[in-house]
Amino acid sequence: MQSVYISIEKYVEGFERFNELWQAHGIRGIHAVSMTEGIEKVIEVENSKKMELLFVDIVADNVDYLPQLKVLDYETDAPILIVTSNPNTAEHHEALNNGADYYAQYCDSPEKDINGVLSVINSQKRRKTKQKSPSQIMVYKDLLVSPEYHKVFVNDKELRVSKNEMVLLKYLIADPGRVLTHKQIRRYILQDEYDQLSSDHLYSIIKRLRSKLREASGQQEYIETIRDVGYRLV
Repeated sequence: MQSVYISIEKYVEGFERFNELWQAHGIRGIHAVSMTEGIEKVIEVENSKKMELLFVDIVADNVDYLPQLKVLDYETDAPILIVTSNPNTAEHHEALNNGADYYAQYCDSPEKDINGVLSVINSQKRRKTKQKSPSQIMVYKDLLVSPEYHKVFVNDKELRVSKNEMVLLKYLIADPGRVLTHKQIRRYILQDEYDQLSSDHLYSIIKRLRSKLREASGQQEYIETIRDVGYRLV
């Protein structure tokens, strides 16, 4: 089984420089430029029978990692390491309280810090593996939905959604491109009481969710209206 780590940072140059060191230890690096992409890659590795995830490294200088840190922690037992060129006590405490295992100042000479990282990895391996249910994370393009935590992220920015908006988005993202009729959506949201959800109410839910997604993504459209039929993800 191949040993891998995931590095979440926007700049590939930094990843390449540190990756050479880990390759010398027989550990392959996987690069991600955002938390959403990083979490998606974590799930792929965790579900793989050919790769073992040793740790996740986040360069906090250029990634807004805190909002999705709990989601990442839920998805993996591997250590989560946070490095930054400007460490501060408040962020340090928040990171550790939300799932990080290590928080330290960014080191320009990675050889000096590798033993510290390896000690965190070995310490984590000795812990009892967390018991958790299969992942419910749903990813579509730059959209990430975590039903467990009732959280939605667009371009790593958290989006506040209502219960009905979350249920609707979960239904749409489960089968991107499929046209869902008004009746199917109403039944899915309210189950047996779907008749209580009028067409006008459903339209209001769609309108609010569409507006939130558009604003968070910089005017990108996610939900397409199929006239007289229903809706689907673009």
